This record gives sequence, C-alpha cells and structure tokens, in this order.
Amino acid sequence: MLLIALSGGTPSERVDIADRLVTSGKGQFAAYAQATPSADYGLRRLEVLRNFLGGADEPSDEPWPVQGMVITHCLTEQEAQEVRARDGVIWHLYSRPSGSVSIRQGDVMVTDGQAGFRHVREPLEALSELILARLSDLANNPSVRAVLKELARD
Repeated sequence: MLLIALSGGTPSERVDIADRLVTSGKGQFAAYAQATPSADYGLRRLEVLRNFLGGADEPSDEPWPVQGMVITHCLTEQEAQEVRARDGVIWHLYSRPSGSVSIRQGDVMVTDGQAGFRHVREPLEALSELILARLSDLANNPSVRAVLKELARD
C-alpha cells in the first residue's frame, strides 16, 4: 500500500491535495484527516495514527481495502517518522513549510496549484513518480525476479 503524508501549507491546502489524489482515479486512495489532538500533543497524535494504521508494533500483513492512503495532516515529527518507518513518504507543501516536520532527503515538495515547476511537483505528477519508483524497486527485488523467472519456466 502506498502511504503519503502531507505536511506544511494550510489545512485547506492539504485537504484539497488529498481530495485531488482520492478522486484522481490513479489507484484506489482514501484520505485520513486526524483533526485532533493538536500538534502540541505529538505523542498522542502518534498513538492515534498508529491505531488507525493497524497497531503500534508492526505493520499488519492483512490486505487493506485501498491501494493507497493519504494522511492529510502530518503535523509532528513523530508522525512523519512513523510514516517513514512504514515505507511511506512525506510530501511538503511548497507554499509554507512546516515548522515541526523536517524536510529530509527523498521527501517531495508539492504545489497546491495545477502545475509544478523545477523541483516542485504537482500532486498527480508526484504520485506518478512514486508509483513508477515503487514498480522499479519491485522489478529489481531479487525475490520477485526469482518468482517471475519460475513463472516464465512454467
């Protein structure tokens, strides 16, 4: 499952981007918008997020009914760390970076507009790049390659 968390910008900008991803038709996405508690309660937000994603210890092996999840309001560094630990990505809104969530190598800058520029991506463009990168990783995985070779022999 693809896991994308939006950080920075305004709440309405993040909601607009999440809505655009959900309604895009590029996979079956759902949005999760944790409105409370506020960013002042980072550990509680983390606990709520973990419970939503399937538990505090390990990501679940159970299949999700969706192909991707957009966490609309990633307000704390703890939430961002949890998303990254679950092989998710953080997208930072170009309009106004978060004062709480650090921008790290590999994170993506997105615009809330209809067109990206230079290193800033339009959300659907960033989604396409993420999907292509995951497919490339999958194709280069030795276990997957071995299974494909075995299937080709049959």
